[in-house]
Amino acid sequence: MNKNTDNVLGWAIVAIVAFSIFISNDSDSSSTTQYSNQSTGSYYRSPEVDENHTISRDDAISDYWDEIKDYLDGSETIEACSSTSGNCYDLEADISSGAIEQIYFSSGGYLYFSADIDENGNASDSDQKGDYWDFTIDMDSSIIDDAVYDWASSNGYAVE
Repeated sequence: MNKNTDNVLGWAIVAIVAFSIFISNDSDSSSTTQYSNQSTGSYYRSPEVDENHTISRDDAISDYWDEIKDYLDGSETIEACSSTSGNCYDLEADISSGAIEQIYFSSGGYLYFSADIDENGNASDSDQKGDYWDFTIDMDSSIIDDAVYDWASSNGYAVE
């Protein structure tokens, strides 16, 4: 081959590579609204995508609870049932990232836990003595509402 043919071929290759990079970057920034995580099967929405997208509160909880519970923080009255005594109590609880961390008794006592709350408002764990406890939080409480709305705001949803 001669020198001119080599130059033309070289520039053609550079142009093709540049064009393919441009097309690749352009398709990465398209407004795809849903992504899948194949390993976990979970879905999430990017906050900058379709900010007017609406979802019902119940659908958000049933479809995205594992994400929503990360926004569940604060204090709330819960039902706490001891398997040892068989008694149930309405107690104040500290909740952090969707887990009951501490319950407070009216006598001033307290117990520590790490009980993840599920999408039905149930959790369970053993205390420091090994006694088993079941917990229930009212899924219509304001702390749940706050978590749903905070999640929705962070993920480009409007809750209807």
